[in-house]
Amino acid sequence: MKIINSNCEIRIGSAFLVLLVLACCSKNANSQFLKKLGKAVAEKTVEKGVNKVTDKALDKGVDKVFEEDKKKEQDKKGKATKQESNEDTAETPAASINTYSKFDFVPGEQIIYAEDFLQDNVGELPLNWNSNSSGVVLETEEPKGKWIKLNRGVYLSGSKLKTFGKDYTVEWDMILNVTPKPGYYLPPFSFGAFGTGSDDNADNKFLQDQRMNNAFEFRFDPNDKQNTAFTLRSFDHNKQTFTNNRQIVPSFGKTLRKVAHYALSVQGTRLRLWINEEKVVDVPRAVNITSPINQLFFSAEHSGGYNDDNFTYLVSNLKVAAGKPDTRSKLITEGKFVTSGILFDVNSDHIKPQSYAVLKEVGDALKDNADVKIRITGHTDADGSPASNMTLSKKRAESVKAFLNKSFAVDNERMQTDGLGMTKPVADNKTPAGKASNRRVEFVKL
Repeated sequence: MKIINSNCEIRIGSAFLVLLVLACCSKNANSQFLKKLGKAVAEKTVEKGVNKVTDKALDKGVDKVFEEDKKKEQDKKGKATKQESNEDTAETPAASINTYSKFDFVPGEQIIYAEDFLQDNVGELPLNWNSNSSGVVLETEEPKGKWIKLNRGVYLSGSKLKTFGKDYTVEWDMILNVTPKPGYYLPPFSFGAFGTGSDDNADNKFLQDQRMNNAFEFRFDPNDKQNTAFTLRSFDHNKQTFTNNRQIVPSFGKTLRKVAHYALSVQGTRLRLWINEEKVVDVPRAVNITSPINQLFFSAEHSGGYNDDNFTYLVSNLKVAAGKPDTRSKLITEGKFVTSGILFDVNSDHIKPQSYAVLKEVGDALKDNADVKIRITGHTDADGSPASNMTLSKKRAESVKAFLNKSFAVDNERMQTDGLGMTKPVADNKTPAGKASNRRVEFVKL
């Protein structure tokens, strides 16, 4: 099945679900499951520990166990192939992006916090995070990356070094890896943001009793019908100032056992939330602006029939960007628009669907100003060789040009392209936030 995350467009099959289960289930369950992988693979996996779920021997065992499952999935789609990794698709990049035509989320201008946990050790709480529970970092091979596993408890991000300002956006990926049991509600989970102010002990107070000086919170209650009801609340000096009625998200069940992309936008008091391409919240006066917001929090609960051993909430690819986007003014009036909101697959020039809103704003501005010509320049972070990054940045600029031409009828003669690879960083490549800032596309009016 095809899913989207904030780093790459991927195909995820039964093998990935097994990797997650191995990382979070009990030892007894692991032992029973590993018998299916063959004695040699099982012994090697147990010897190395469940955290090393990306071991090559385990991968081969998983592939063998699920060979029949893959064939059934391929036959069902009418696209049987010899290797799942080489499975072709009839979708063009433009067609894929256009599936997000209703997704009007545009990220803020300046990335002030990003987290992908790549620098953190597997089996430990992420660096600079705080918690009253035992959440740990897990590593997965497909999708390739690291995630924090939310056990029952509260988790505070390491974002509190900078305030978000009055206008900002927050993005993250989440996997709810659990199979619903008929008659049981799935464990609730929450996420939100709050302000620590000048109180050095604010973290501990929040972990003790969720003391919310200035905050907002979404609490999601998934149920056995795979719908979800959620409640949005806001606080000012520990007093609740806003609450909405419980709202239902009928499509939420489609995100179970898949990577779901969450995007949050705050502009003054207005708050909006998207899950994948669907906007599920748009409230004009939901956020208090009496004190600065500077920290994210997540929490997970238990419910009947579920506990830390048989469900897994995974979170990764966090990004907070400050500032109110103003694409048209910057490109047409100021003559230059720079964005990290056009996303690509890892080491690829394939544009990810979440980029649609940014591309649409550029396309609309060019359509309304038919005499404007531009240069599109791609930039990368410092991962990889200088030569490969230079080539990749040029290809990405060409992909943006091709999309603007095909989807918004911008004449190719009006667009030049270039790529500068990793040669013009705007931030430190040693941090996740710096890398995210350096992966950008620049539009310059000629």
